[in-house]
Amino acid sequence: MEDAELIQQVLKGRHEQYGLLVQRYQEPLIHFLRGILGAEDEVFDCAQEAFLAAYGNLWRYSDKYTFRAWLYAIARNKAIDLMRKRKREIPLSIDESLVDRQMGPEEAYLAKEQALDVRAILEELPEHYRQALYLRYQQELSYEEISTVLNIPISSVKTHLHRGKEKLRQIMEGRNGHEGNG
Repeated sequence: MEDAELIQQVLKGRHEQYGLLVQRYQEPLIHFLRGILGAEDEVFDCAQEAFLAAYGNLWRYSDKYTFRAWLYAIARNKAIDLMRKRKREIPLSIDESLVDRQMGPEEAYLAKEQALDVRAILEELPEHYRQALYLRYQQELSYEEISTVLNIPISSVKTHLHRGKEKLRQIMEGRNGHEGNG
């Protein structure tokens, strides 16, 4: 069943149908929040708050956006609120589950080291570029969805992605040039 159909059923009083939306988006939302918050205990609390806020405001949902993008925008705002309370910077975490479980210990170690190198490079990017790149390439959101999540025009999404990739290239070239001279 499509998201819009489930939402209509919930709005007509079949509240149990919201559980299907939670099942559909719980794991991707948790993965998304890990990228913002990092701390596992905060991730689950924030996801629950986002689902509750979405449920309470479902009547405001417009099918102009995908439900996923709308939910991610709510979750992002909840995460930012939580981080403001904690007065922390928004980090970008590398999901260790991306390291192939079938790898041998040496391969897994090298893959993890590479992931940490990528994280260090990404940390050098301005936050708005880092978030756009994360949403596009780790969460695989469309430009429209990223626009909704970050509350910026699609043209800005394209600019952030282009400039973010360009900045990444410059950082990597600088590091490779530095290593060759050392």
